[in-house]
This record gives sequence, C-alpha cells and structure tokens, in this order.
Amino acid sequence: MVDREVELIYSKLGGELKDFKKFEGEVDVGYRIVYEKKIEDVDVKFFGLVSGDLNPVHFDDSFASKTRFGGRVVHGMLTTSLVSAAVARIPGTIVLLENFFKYTSPVRPGDLVKVEGVVVEKDRNRFKIDVKCLVKDKVVAEGYVKILIW
Repeated sequence: MVDREVELIYSKLGGELKDFKKFEGEVDVGYRIVYEKKIEDVDVKFFGLVSGDLNPVHFDDSFASKTRFGGRVVHGMLTTSLVSAAVARIPGTIVLLENFFKYTSPVRPGDLVKVEGVVVEKDRNRFKIDVKCLVKDKVVAEGYVKILIW
C-alpha cells in the first residue's frame, strides 16, 4: 500500500484519500461500475511531477487564461486515470490490457469527476467496458477499456 507519510503529505495538501474497496457481484455483460473523485490542485501538481507533463495550461493561471480554455485545466490522462481506479475495484485480480479515450470537455481543478462503466463484451476472462467520465451531467471523456480478470 501507499506509504503513510506520503498519505499524510497528500492529505495535508488537500488531496482526497479514498479507501480501496472491491465492488460486489459477478462480472458479466451488463455489469456496471461507478466511481467518483474530486480532482484537487494537489492531484494536478502530483500528476505533473510523476508524469513529467508540466504544460503551463495545467499550472500557470496567467498562461492558461489566454488559451481557449480560459483558465487552468486538469491533465486529460489524470481524468481518465480514474477509470483505472474504478476497474481496479472490480472483483478479482484486474489487469488492464487496452484503453481508448476521447476527451470532449475540460476538467478544472476542484471538479468532481464521476466514472460510469458497463461491461459490453466478454470472452472467457477478458472483458470490454464502455466508460465515460462526467462532471455534473456533462461527459468530459469517453471510450473503453479491455481488462483481464484472474
């Protein structure tokens, strides 16, 4: 698990810690997942440091205000990383095999992102899940993931 010292730093800086708990039920076509997390400024900063994506549109208010976004935005891949957090909660040992996302609207630091997914294909222990990320009722990213369940 994550080092307790890192958790304390993250929490102190405003990060939302979520307990890891597996979803229930038998996974088959039609199985649904829902997960949500508020993306805080600390998430953007940590993601930028970890990924190396220090694009000023994510960090510099003055720069970002002059873009078509009109202000800072969350990394798209940070937003869709919540899909990974959601599928990891599916029963069994989950291995992500493939993903595809289309980003349709910006996410701002402080937005609550909700991931919704539904299993649409099954081939033995391999599953395709159509997913979307929403802020309020607006789709901000959509696509699919393919997973293996052991």
